[in-house]
Amino acid sequence: MNAIRDNRDGGAYLLTGPRGIGKTSIARIFSKTLRCKSVSWDGTWLKSCDKCPDCTEITAGTSVDVIEIDGASNNGVDAVREIRENAKFLPSSGGRKIYIIDEVHMLTTAAFNALLKTVEEPPPHVTFIFATTEPHKIPDTILSRCQRFDLRRVTVAEIHTRLTEVAKAEGVKSEPAAFTLLAHAAEGSMRDALSLMDQVIAFSSGNITAQAVRESIGLVETQALHGIIRGIFGRKPADALYIVNQAYMHGHDLRVMMRGIIESLHSVILAKVGVPDNDLPEDERESITALASMREIEEIELIFQVMHQGLDWIARSPRPKAVFDVLVVKCATAEALVSSTPAQQSSPPPSAPRAAPPASAQSTSSQAKTWDGLISFVRDKRPMLASILEHGACNDISRACAAGTLEISFKSSDSYFRTQILARACNEQLSQLCKEFFGRGIAIRAELNDTAETPADKRERERQRHERAAIDAAQNHPVITEAKSLFGGELGPVEITKKGDSDAPG
Repeated sequence: MNAIRDNRDGGAYLLTGPRGIGKTSIARIFSKTLRCKSVSWDGTWLKSCDKCPDCTEITAGTSVDVIEIDGASNNGVDAVREIRENAKFLPSSGGRKIYIIDEVHMLTTAAFNALLKTVEEPPPHVTFIFATTEPHKIPDTILSRCQRFDLRRVTVAEIHTRLTEVAKAEGVKSEPAAFTLLAHAAEGSMRDALSLMDQVIAFSSGNITAQAVRESIGLVETQALHGIIRGIFGRKPADALYIVNQAYMHGHDLRVMMRGIIESLHSVILAKVGVPDNDLPEDERESITALASMREIEEIELIFQVMHQGLDWIARSPRPKAVFDVLVVKCATAEALVSSTPAQQSSPPPSAPRAAPPASAQSTSSQAKTWDGLISFVRDKRPMLASILEHGACNDISRACAAGTLEISFKSSDSYFRTQILARACNEQLSQLCKEFFGRGIAIRAELNDTAETPADKRERERQRHERAAIDAAQNHPVITEAKSLFGGELGPVEITKKGDSDAPG
């Protein structure tokens, strides 16, 4: 504002930020301030009059000297060449010609190169205002010649206040809980919030309620989401699956439901570390606090990771409901996610004494200090963690024992398992188990290495070897050979079954 007052404004400005926060609107307001002849200073803000021809034309979008260009559909060299040619001419009125280029990151590299000279040395009467959601895609040569302004997301409280004002101005009946849901669904975008509000008004005939919001935009009731999480945390998969089935039968999208669970888990984790979400209603905060007390934070973080990864699986699966159900059951029953309570750690009752373990099992020192030995040791205590380790390899575990650092290699295609191992909860669990296995503290490191051979690779290679041997044996069996010589033809597909899979009695 001071630069405008002193007539020292720049030749190019860049407005960045998430969608729907008003970048283009700010560019228009800025254009009014640059062109208005009756601009005023009230000690805090520089304001245009909004009455002169320049202001009214910009508001109506009819100004010939304020040119708005969509960078997504005009992203080639020809479009930029036209801008360069027209920029040479003076504005039809006033002293400033302004180009507003929205989604400027969509311009091609050649278009940016063609625009560079004009942005570097713009004519005195030309101002460029760029708007983008992805500034990292703009070349540094353009960024270095722009004054950049990073716009933040609109807070839930601000969206709530604005929606309340709009509802009051429009004479629409509403309840605060409905606006809270809309504000959270908008994810910081005021435009999205207003669009959702219009949708709810049309759906509910002018009466905005929390139930109308959920039904119109497909949100799952908070009580249902918390019920699913409560079933998972309480190790009651049947209770959680019942709520999932009820929501599914009511037509709720499984991806929306999973996103809701992830958001609720996020709130639970924040409450667990003492940072409650004050934007939530009081009853929801109490429910979140109760859920946070049911599990340790490491377990909640693991469940969050599983659900977050599962969101992508649900989106890509031809049977998303099956994937959703398995994720719920996995999180509710997996031993790696179950905390050890004092009752679980206590010794058996006198009426059922346990036999003393054999000498070979009394200490891990007698176990082979190999990668397979470590996986076997971990599987007895944390099966899920062992299944992750099976996709990794350690070439020199004896050196790891001596150096105090266990380096695990994962293939690039299994980078997800590397991420899991490096997660805080998994890393701490594995470090503790390694300490028990090796008898000393061990630091955990993970890397990507496509040359490493993992136990999973060995098992698959052995399976394929057995399968080829079985097929060769079938093809060379005397009965098959005799049948082929008598009837001709070829041997059909051979199905390999495990021992015990046959339906034959006995």
